[in-house]
Amino acid sequence: MSTPMTREQLSDLTALEVALRAVFMEQIAPTPGESLLTTLYNVQNSTRAVERNLGMGSFGDVPEYRGVLEYDSFDPLYTASYQHKEYALGMAVERVLLDDDEYNVIRRNAAMLGLSFDRTIEKHAAGVFNNAFATTFAGADSKPLCATDHPLAPGLTATQSNKGTSALTHDAVIASKEAMMKFTDSRGNPLPVMPDTILVPVELEAEAQVIVESSLKSGGANNDANINRGYRVVVSRFLSDSTNWFLIDSRMASLYLNWYWRVRPEFTADANNEYALVHKFRGYARYSFGWDSWSFLYGHEAA
Repeated sequence: MSTPMTREQLSDLTALEVALRAVFMEQIAPTPGESLLTTLYNVQNSTRAVERNLGMGSFGDVPEYRGVLEYDSFDPLYTASYQHKEYALGMAVERVLLDDDEYNVIRRNAAMLGLSFDRTIEKHAAGVFNNAFATTFAGADSKPLCATDHPLAPGLTATQSNKGTSALTHDAVIASKEAMMKFTDSRGNPLPVMPDTILVPVELEAEAQVIVESSLKSGGANNDANINRGYRVVVSRFLSDSTNWFLIDSRMASLYLNWYWRVRPEFTADANNEYALVHKFRGYARYSFGWDSWSFLYGHEAA
């Protein structure tokens, strides 16, 4: 926590900026286990205006070596582009607040600005899932994140599905896992997918916890083993639909679900503050986010 400043310190705008920056940044620090950004995303720094990831197909099976080494080649898939966007919001501090030593008021405003940035970032991280079924938010293959007709590769007519419509139940989790483990690459070979995470809105948290934490199969009177036990449940208050849920391979998500920081959140004073009757400060960030491949999850658009 920041230490309250004395009147002498408040008269120094540089010291004020440093103190308010600390307050601002405290609000953006993610809470462990609650932030989708730190829980699921592959978070990277960027030095470019646009990040582009070229999808490449996999190798075929390894043949028996018969004295001549065979060389395989990758098939080009889809290129995902990440265009960074700017986000900025400011706050104003009146001269009289400085004169009257109202540091708590100023500090609160800086904290609220930091909370606004934190909330915006988490909304964007959840937005990938909120728009997972929307055709207006298409990925590199021109399909939504969750669709019934993802093409295997450019030019191929074969498709795969990672979209369902089932409500969250014990049996629906099992069926979704089976579907994910049948995902294939562009050559029809099985992908190494093993779901370990269930992402749900607040409204489904209790049901999800019962499904994964019961010693025996949930919802039944028999002593059947609970094969869904052990999944991690991730709950986001920023998921906008109360019935949609997602089964996720977190290892694959860390490969394909991307967040690029071009400029991490910063807090600075505007120029010419020293002689103004209203001193202005601003928060700023620049970033992009999205996915390279859909194969890390199976989503349900449940009624």
